[in-house]
Amino acid sequence: MNIFFIEFEAIPTSANENFDFVEGALASCWIKDHSPQSAFAKAEFFVSKDEWDIVKIKNLPIKVREENFSERDLGMEQFHKAQEEGIAIIYSAWAKDKKTTAGPIPIKPSNKFSLSDYIKTQKQLSNKGRCLHYENGNRCNEIIKAHSIQKNRALSVIADKGHVYSISANIGSLKKNKGRLTYSKVGINKVSTFLGFCKRHDNELFKPIDDYPLIPTDQQILLYAYRSLCRELFLKENSFELINTRLEKGLDQKAVYNLYLGYKQGVLFGLNNLKRHKEYFDTSLREGAYSNIRYVIFISKQEPTIAFSGLFYPDFDFMGQMLQDLGDHSTELQLLSFCSAPMDKGWAYLFAWHKSSSNVCVEFMKSLATMIYEDINSLRDYLFRLAISNCGNLAISPKWWENLPEEIKESITERTTLMADIFSITDQSYLTKGLEGISNWQFEEVISNMD
Repeated sequence: MNIFFIEFEAIPTSANENFDFVEGALASCWIKDHSPQSAFAKAEFFVSKDEWDIVKIKNLPIKVREENFSERDLGMEQFHKAQEEGIAIIYSAWAKDKKTTAGPIPIKPSNKFSLSDYIKTQKQLSNKGRCLHYENGNRCNEIIKAHSIQKNRALSVIADKGHVYSISANIGSLKKNKGRLTYSKVGINKVSTFLGFCKRHDNELFKPIDDYPLIPTDQQILLYAYRSLCRELFLKENSFELINTRLEKGLDQKAVYNLYLGYKQGVLFGLNNLKRHKEYFDTSLREGAYSNIRYVIFISKQEPTIAFSGLFYPDFDFMGQMLQDLGDHSTELQLLSFCSAPMDKGWAYLFAWHKSSSNVCVEFMKSLATMIYEDINSLRDYLFRLAISNCGNLAISPKWWENLPEEIKESITERTTLMADIFSITDQSYLTKGLEGISNWQFEEVISNMD
């Protein structure tokens, strides 16, 4: 990542009583980020959150190095702070009477944003359970912590003494790492669980994939995709409810209120699309129409090193071409699930989608075929990159993770943090490069029913 320097001219808001003597200020921002666009969005938010109204952009984001501040002690200090914490801001203000200060004076920011607040909120959501089975009702009276990644056939296989590495939601860890996501060791009983099914429905519905290796059958593949879908729907429903609650109670700071309001609109759009896709899957399951599922499976005879289950709306393909505009809320988004699945010998990297999403998903898979046509060994990089970039529901083998060089761990952690950053603007080439040569996966066979 780079350090970007941005400057704004600003005036204190009416709520900023600490600076009622100030006529104006210069907000100098150092932001650690992957792109100038994301850096600008962060700087703009943080300055507004500190209760300053931006009146003019004095300097657009420029990439800076340490030597740019070799003769400026304060600038050098903020540059190093941004390297460590991701952001540094100083405010230089001048008084209304033009006499109190001969020149700009540094002012400490009144507020500081922390990613841990968002992670803490998300963690609180997980305790509200209900059954998402397509025939749920009064009989769903024993909600359980259902595993979205198989415990016995997937997590246990990669675990060491019952533990795996997964993305940490621990507040202490977030504060220690300056808001960066990290991977920490956790027991497999706590990994990938969500309160989204009652005991009876979870046991009955998912028996073909929990008790048996992937063959594959259409039914098994549909169930893998359905479980990923239900978990995501569970999280999105809780997120939307919490955002509404916080907005209804009121948020003191305008910048934070606007952030939540924009976030709510995005969550609602994603939620409505998830509900629509769940109706497609519910109908297929209810009618036993398993042939409605489409898939591509890459089969490996190796021992697995990670286990994962996720889904996303493909925005860009493996060539960096746009497939659908996630910012256009007038459209119906098409959905793709992906997961690891245990087989009788080895494991599978499984892509699956309902036939209603074939327009986008087929093009997505064709782009992968195009990219690996001349170099089949690059497949491992594309698939690993996708899993790390688009799946927060992921577990890693301790033996594999602990043997990785520190710089490799850092690159994985950086990619994970980047993709979770609410201010980050998605780079259209995010699936085309990065994290090369890490997984060493080998795939011997491909199975597909893709149209």
